[in-house]
Amino acid sequence: MNIFISANNTGCGKTYATLKLIEAFSKNGYKVGVMKPVETEVTDYPKDGKKLFETAKRFNPLLNSLTIDDIVPIQLTLPAAPAVAGRVDFEKIKDSYNKIKQLCDILLIEGAGGLLVPVTETFFMVDFIKFFQAKLFLVIGSKLGMINDFLLNKYYLEKENINYVWAVNLFDESYYEISHPFIKKYNPLILQKDLDKIAKKFTGE
Repeated sequence: MNIFISANNTGCGKTYATLKLIEAFSKNGYKVGVMKPVETEVTDYPKDGKKLFETAKRFNPLLNSLTIDDIVPIQLTLPAAPAVAGRVDFEKIKDSYNKIKQLCDILLIEGAGGLLVPVTETFFMVDFIKFFQAKLFLVIGSKLGMINDFLLNKYYLEKENINYVWAVNLFDESYYEISHPFIKKYNPLILQKDLDKIAKKFTGE
């Protein structure tokens, strides 16, 4: 199984959510792999990719045969959308994917930014879902403005017939006062409280 992790924007908790999913799936006996196909703002090393790699290796020693360049095949310096930051080599991404996939039961693939971040002029972050034949996990950061972000993402995904699991990343306690009164009718899962439920939505256990 492949799971693509996206969010309503940058800085909303994709890496945090992916780290939590590594632990949750590993606890349930799955061998978990990780990948971040494209990371921008890379100077010395890919910071998000390194966090994912180091954590995943603790639970799945088979990943020790890989390098950080396998986990993050495309590393770009400019802190911008990949389409702006540089060239993306999809064959290189496929090569890394094939190496990692054989070492795991569940592969967690973290995107960059939100669903419609352009990777090239014609390929957007959301297109990685089909590229990897993945299921989608959408993280919605709990800050002010999340209602609009959630509804826009919901509208787009349903219009495109893309199934998804979503959860609120609760980093702002004011969420319960300013956003939850509206969001609650959509039965949100909270990443910090409902991790097991989130994992089971993917595995069907």
